[in-house]
Amino acid sequence: MSRPIPDLCLESLTGETVCLRELRGRPVILSFWVTWCPACQQDLPTKDRFYRSLPTDAPLVMYSINVTGREVEPERVAPFVHQLGLALPVLTDKGRTAYDAFGLTSVPATVLIDAQGNIRGIFDETVPFVNVVAEAGKLLL
Repeated sequence: MSRPIPDLCLESLTGETVCLRELRGRPVILSFWVTWCPACQQDLPTKDRFYRSLPTDAPLVMYSINVTGREVEPERVAPFVHQLGLALPVLTDKGRTAYDAFGLTSVPATVLIDAQGNIRGIFDETVPFVNVVAEAGKLLL
């Protein structure tokens, strides 16, 4: 699989705007999730530990994306992130815009993007995150 990423800009919980096209030049891991999903609740801390292990000048970019359009109570997202103590930056989807643009059908879902801005893999909750990291490592060679 290799197709260009959608041209999207998303806002972070801290008010920063992140445009996917501006991330070109480094591989990117995007993790889509919602608060009510038990698999997401298990998945996020693992991804957060990996994110925390990256040096500040890492050749890899990583964001999580809350699928706001699938949240029952979107106002619970910030308290949920605070409760988990996530350092992993959280972007908020505009409804389901990014989720649908990537063709996702479930959460958690992880999207791997190469440095040229092409989707190199979409992984659902059945794929261990260590496998995603291994695939991301191949993009760094």
